[in-house]
Amino acid sequence: MAFIVLAGCIKVDPASESLEITLAVDGAGSNQPVIDGVLNPGEWDQAELVHFEDGSELFLLQSGEYFYLAVRALPAEMIAGNVFINEGDLISILHTSAALGTAVYEREGSTWRKIQDFEWCCRTRMDSEEARENREVFFDKEGWLGINSFLGNENELEYKIRLTGSEDFLAVNLLRVDNPAQKQVWPIDLVDGPAQPNEGGFPEVMELFPETWQNLEELP
Repeated sequence: MAFIVLAGCIKVDPASESLEITLAVDGAGSNQPVIDGVLNPGEWDQAELVHFEDGSELFLLQSGEYFYLAVRALPAEMIAGNVFINEGDLISILHTSAALGTAVYEREGSTWRKIQDFEWCCRTRMDSEEARENREVFFDKEGWLGINSFLGNENELEYKIRLTGSEDFLAVNLLRVDNPAQKQVWPIDLVDGPAQPNEGGFPEVMELFPETWQNLEELP
């Protein structure tokens, strides 16, 4: 997908990007993205590129049983992010900021109630051997991996998610650290929880409409 950079601004039309995208599949023998918080040249060339409303970039890639996402905020500022994954009556929120954590919500009538709060992990400013070991433990336990906002590039986030085959819908948001109340969300027309401010942390009950998110039934 072509894009134009003029005076630091991105000329894109996110509304023209259909929700019925076909995710790129990493070819046999090709390199999978390294989850280090840096979108290296060529690393995400096989991914599907879509955009947030402000022109920030979201890369989507499946490789075997793993699903990879990367976010590049434009203009470059420190960001945090959330990946929302719906599996039937459960929604997991994969959060990356100064630390990594997972919250889980369960459907309760027309709303969703938190049944698992975040347990923060991997809070460090140095990518040491111990930090890498902690991330491996986190991945084994939680089934996903990211890099906190202090490692890698401040405006880039990367995720590796182990697929179970029961995932239904996906939503993503990014928050600029200097103004966390204003979120960029994808798909860009969402009005539910991923797009709503939640100062003080995620509430006990949220309005979530996963049927309006990206449908993942078409995953190869």
